[in-house]
Amino acid sequence: MQSLVDPDRYVGTITVVGASIAQANLPQATARPERRALARGAVGDFVFIDCESIKLLGRIIEVKLPDNERLSVEPAMGSPPEPHPVGRIQLLASVDQKNQKLVRGLRAHPRIGDAVYLAQPKLFGDLAANSLSGSDQLSIDLGLLSAGGGIHLKLPPEKLFGRHCGVFGATGGGKSWTIAAILDQIKAAGGKCILFDPTGEFASLPSVTKHYAFNDEEGTQPVHFPYTQTTEEDLFALFRPSGQSQGPKLREAMRSLKLLRVCGGIAPEGVVFSTRGTVEKTNRPRAPFFNALDAHRDAINSPFCDFRITSLAEQVTAECVWSTGNNTDNWGGPDSSVAHCETLVARIRTLITTHQLSCLFGTAGQSLVKVLTDFFENDADDIIRISFRSVHFEHNTREILLNVIGRYLLGEARKGSFRTRPVIVALDEAHQFLGRTVGDEYASVRLESFGIIAKEGRKYGLTSIMATQRPRDIPHDVLSQLGTLIVHRLTNDEDRQAVERSCGDLDKNAAMFIPTLAPGEAIIVGPDLPAPMPIQIHEPRIPPDSRGPDYNKFWKERKAKPADPASEDELLV
Repeated sequence: MQSLVDPDRYVGTITVVGASIAQANLPQATARPERRALARGAVGDFVFIDCESIKLLGRIIEVKLPDNERLSVEPAMGSPPEPHPVGRIQLLASVDQKNQKLVRGLRAHPRIGDAVYLAQPKLFGDLAANSLSGSDQLSIDLGLLSAGGGIHLKLPPEKLFGRHCGVFGATGGGKSWTIAAILDQIKAAGGKCILFDPTGEFASLPSVTKHYAFNDEEGTQPVHFPYTQTTEEDLFALFRPSGQSQGPKLREAMRSLKLLRVCGGIAPEGVVFSTRGTVEKTNRPRAPFFNALDAHRDAINSPFCDFRITSLAEQVTAECVWSTGNNTDNWGGPDSSVAHCETLVARIRTLITTHQLSCLFGTAGQSLVKVLTDFFENDADDIIRISFRSVHFEHNTREILLNVIGRYLLGEARKGSFRTRPVIVALDEAHQFLGRTVGDEYASVRLESFGIIAKEGRKYGLTSIMATQRPRDIPHDVLSQLGTLIVHRLTNDEDRQAVERSCGDLDKNAAMFIPTLAPGEAIIVGPDLPAPMPIQIHEPRIPPDSRGPDYNKFWKERKAKPADPASEDELLV
């Protein structure tokens, strides 16, 4: 291995030592015209610090002149005094010279007078690469180390996805590019991944085996998610019952319809099922109904809404009967809650028939549950895309639908479906879906299935890639569960602070480089990396369609069209 201490790459000498920052003289950092080619010690340079038997890796984060020497670099007649630049160096990692790799932490701190040497790019790249993957392991090739002399940054899947992965970046920073490149690598390595595409920009990716959508989209297969796989909380989020009167009646109606379904439409003795598919309660005895509930307790206590949804509105009305009074053995007639539930009944009837919720209550296309089940069992399918581009925003449909799918995936994970066949879930524009609460001041439901996947999915073999341009809108408890972060350019202070708070490896000093990253360049940090690494992400085989509107083309075409005579006449009038 080439020596880390190269006299020809000498930069300076340590003068101040802190817990994670050191200061050094940088006598060759001045860029005078006659010596600019020989100058060393620029912001962003990686350096090795010679602590005798221990070598440390650092990065220059600031270079300056003492205040009393500021004018020494100004052009002047004669010979100006020699400037004495100083720099601050962030201490990143130690060098394991025996195994020729970087290791996390500082095995020793520098001492005053220790020499600093500019890191040779190829040598730095080899040390970083050796610390990340073994020669006999599968690896995900993310890109080239920006200061690594053309060395590829390769991570084993366990290190990249094992503790979930976050991809952050402002518009134009390369976030979608990174997702496409990662999917190419997952496919090449033989992994399985489900991509949730909110905007449809990944429709042209060659790495995707099959494309599905909830409405007619070109190149996709239509699907729907059966409402029978939703939970009572999901329907509460949709129907928004008030907590005081409508909520209890809705829950009672669901319980009654579950009993009707469990009994196969054959009423137990003393219970009456109407021809309209409801359970009659007006002036009926109470005991037979509760005995039937007790006999089918396990099926009825299931959280899933496996009942006839078209009967729900009428069943809510059927539940509005007196349940107390002189005769405790029977229900009474209709009570005042009928009027209180009128808005809920109308809302249920409207929502289950609107086209905007056909993704849940319709039957067009295949069942997404069957599609996912086949995907888990079929080795021929490696990456599938589920498009949300045509899913409506009204009624919080997008958020509720994704939450329902996430809860289904979490249920499959808890059954052990992914322990030996791990699956990755990639969610773009994650800020649109995570940490959402739907409802009003009377009743609200928190949509947290993907947050729970981030917290506990790892131990079940279900891990995630969460991509967003607004990390500040992701709940902190979810951000803190993301192990490996790929951070592109972020210009908003709150976004950078959110990432810093969630990741102990990306402190304020390393985060200072984030606003200046070029498109496609990122800083990757994580518990399995020895230090924050700047990389240039590989270009995907086919980049996603992330382009905005082409104003130039549209305006030129519009201007070239002949004027409408009728419009000119109107202007004259």
